[in-house]
Amino acid sequence: MDGRKKFRKLKDASPAEILRSHQRDDNFINQLREKVIDILQLLVRRKGLLPLIHSDIPYKLIYFFFTSGLGNQTLGEEYTGIVQANLKAHKVPTLFARMLAVILECFGERVLLKLLKRLELSVNHPDSQLTPAAVTFLNSFISKMYTMLPVLIIVHKGLFYTFGRYYSLGKRIAGVDYAKVYGHRPTDTISWGLRLLGVATFAQCVLKMWQSSSKENHTDKYVRADEKHSKLECRLCLERVVTTTTPCGHLFCWPCLTDWLNSKPQCPLCREHVVPSRIVHVMNL
Repeated sequence: MDGRKKFRKLKDASPAEILRSHQRDDNFINQLREKVIDILQLLVRRKGLLPLIHSDIPYKLIYFFFTSGLGNQTLGEEYTGIVQANLKAHKVPTLFARMLAVILECFGERVLLKLLKRLELSVNHPDSQLTPAAVTFLNSFISKMYTMLPVLIIVHKGLFYTFGRYYSLGKRIAGVDYAKVYGHRPTDTISWGLRLLGVATFAQCVLKMWQSSSKENHTDKYVRADEKHSKLECRLCLERVVTTTTPCGHLFCWPCLTDWLNSKPQCPLCREHVVPSRIVHVMNL
């Protein structure tokens, strides 16, 4: 009971502190990944293992297992003086909630994309019993889901910048937030700067949705991996012709891909780690 009363007196962690914590964790995970890749490339020559060792997911799982999974602070949390907390229940999150948040952050988007891809293949299968009208409707729905998924992620990021709660969708679903336990708090000017960034993020989302709605007359707005079209559309803006490919083989236009990688060094579709210097300008599409 005394511990619970003490927990109620803790202040919410500020968004600036949460951002610093995750940046420090990401830096450590990237350093760990680079070291392991250097070692494995010297010892293992099997190409089939390259996608796995280049992805940051295994390193995230290992890192968060030995920190959050064992009830410890991450390096970023220790650096900023914050801890994971269920602020609504005024208690420390359960192990299940902490692990659920990690799993959703690592696999949530990827699983959803794979489910959409399977649904797409099932709808367009030659043996499908669906009517042409149903096929058209479902293809339109899947296309909108492909379009809205990155927008939803950006909207949630804008909510975090504005209100400072729940860094990711995975943490929001699991109910895992942060509380301040020690150290100096940042000034309010940083919070106002983040709120301004949130407003700009919402404006970006509105613009993207407006651009997408202007092309609703197209029933097929995305590119299938096994099809070759004379004009390929970027899957992010759905307007420009694709000119750039990631190392994992997905195509986008140069402005969209570079903007995406500047904020998150991952492929927008498969979430494989992408070094910005490794994207390639493709000719003769």
